[in-house]
Amino acid sequence: MPSDYVYDQSFAEERTRLGAMESLWDPGTQALLDELGLGGSEKPWRCLEVGAGGGSLLHWMTGRGATVVAVDIDTRFIESLAGDAIEVRRLDIRSDELPEGQFDLVHSRLVLEHLPDRRQIIDRLAATLRPGGWMLIEDFDCTALGFDLDDPLLVRARDAILEFSRRAGSEPYYGRRVVADLAAAGLAEVRGEGRCKVIDSSTTGFDFFRLSFESLRSAVVDAGLISQADADAAAARFGDDIRVFTPIMMAGIGRRPLT
Repeated sequence: MPSDYVYDQSFAEERTRLGAMESLWDPGTQALLDELGLGGSEKPWRCLEVGAGGGSLLHWMTGRGATVVAVDIDTRFIESLAGDAIEVRRLDIRSDELPEGQFDLVHSRLVLEHLPDRRQIIDRLAATLRPGGWMLIEDFDCTALGFDLDDPLLVRARDAILEFSRRAGSEPYYGRRVVADLAAAGLAEVRGEGRCKVIDSSTTGFDFFRLSFESLRSAVVDAGLISQADADAAAARFGDDIRVFTPIMMAGIGRRPLT
């Protein structure tokens, strides 16, 4: 992840936030990787995981016989996983050197939407693929993000977070562009799909949204995008029994041509 990543990396509950994100989105990611054939070939896949977060996908990939190079700007949650099948590298994918032509799979989830130069980064990541290797990029399209209650307070909080993200260089709707960007990078067999969930406070992944707001709350108030009183009240509402319509997790899939 980039050094100017919008979320506070020193947030005390960052590991819990990442774990909630993984529980919410890992099943869909794993289904897509199964479709691509990860673990189904005689030769083990060599994978590049960009923005490895808490490391849940590293366990899953190696459980299917793959070896993984996991890269992140913040590797504190995955350093203990390093071993024969997992190599952990701390680097910035925007500027640090990346190996070329070495991977059967490049996967990234909720990383590129935070990077203003995301289109150029896709070119860099595509160059790390072997001929015939797959790229799977997953990012949010926040069009669907909302609540089942007509609650102006929660709407203000959502809009403040989205505007704060945009000002920081993120693109909350990047998911709708990812397929086109893979095609523009010269990948073949390009396709995409999206998935959205309706969750409530009893869902394990609910904490991803509660803690994401908590992580950014002070910064959004300091930016003048929401009042302290409204921010505190919105944080309290996340403790109630509310339903969240998640953003659409858009997946872009493409393959490096054989020639």
